[in-house]
Amino acid sequence: MGNAVSPCFQQSSNSAVKLIFWEGNTRILRGGRHLAGEIMFEFPDQMVCHADSFFIGHPIPALAIDDELARGQTYFVLPIDRFACRVLSASSLSALSSSSPNNKAPINFGNCPFEYLKGSNGRVLIKVMPEFITRLITRGNNVNDQIGSNSNSPSNNKFLCSTPELQKHYEQLVGSKEQLWSPKLETISEHKIRFSPCRFIDKKPKSTIDFRSSCYIANAMNAFCI
Repeated sequence: MGNAVSPCFQQSSNSAVKLIFWEGNTRILRGGRHLAGEIMFEFPDQMVCHADSFFIGHPIPALAIDDELARGQTYFVLPIDRFACRVLSASSLSALSSSSPNNKAPINFGNCPFEYLKGSNGRVLIKVMPEFITRLITRGNNVNDQIGSNSNSPSNNKFLCSTPELQKHYEQLVGSKEQLWSPKLETISEHKIRFSPCRFIDKKPKSTIDFRSSCYIANAMNAFCI
């Protein structure tokens, strides 16, 4: 059977930690205490993710350096540059496809890659099954042929969300997060920045100026007549 993935995705023995690397290599860590930072130090361009914690529309479950690897659990060691966004989406899953030239076999997607759950707050959760991610990172060379050549296309999301209900909740959870952000810049019209001419003109009432001028003229005429 070799590299076959168990459909039940049974957890490793209670005394060991299983690591599944991108492109298919695996490693079993036995005994002692193991930290995610040990793997990150050995593979600085990789991140360690708990295999059973991938939820559409939620942050990618990347561990911190000082997080301890739990015994009996499975973790994915994935390239950081495969994730353009920190929120998991169908595009993120498509990007996980292994591009190794040795992986030419088509992917056997098996059952629905999503598990439909409800969180403690009553909101919908769409969990990505660990065995589906395992197939992507180990035999996913042709994943784009089956999911769609454009990972951002609506057909890609519809393939992964195999039921209308899943598709509806996928759009609610992820749709707004995948939209590109751009600042809204309001056009500044010329009249908003033009200075008022009143700033450079004496603001005293015109009547006051005319009255003073008349007084000066009258005084001058009186002096001339005298």
